[in-house]
Amino acid sequence: MTHEAQHKPWYKEPWPWVAIAIPGLAVIMGITTLVLALSNPDPVMVTDRDYQQISSGLKAQPAQDPAAEQSEDAPARDDGEP
Repeated sequence: MTHEAQHKPWYKEPWPWVAIAIPGLAVIMGITTLVLALSNPDPVMVTDRDYQQISSGLKAQPAQDPAAEQSEDAPARDDGEP
C-alpha cells in the first residue's frame, strides 16, 4: 500500500457524508413540515351562531369571589390565619 492510499481526503470517505446527511435531512424535513403547516391551516369548526351561544353562556356565569368560598363556620387553619 502506498502512503496516498492509506490517507484519503475526508471528502472521499463515506462516513463524513453520512454524518452530514442526517442533520441535513432533518433540516429539510423540518422546513417541509413548516411549509405544509403554514399553507394548510386548520379549518374553523365553530359557526358564528355557535360562538354566540358559547360566549353568552360564559358571560352568564356568576363571578366567583374567593372570599365567599370560605364560610364563617369553617375551621381556622393551623397557622392561625383565617
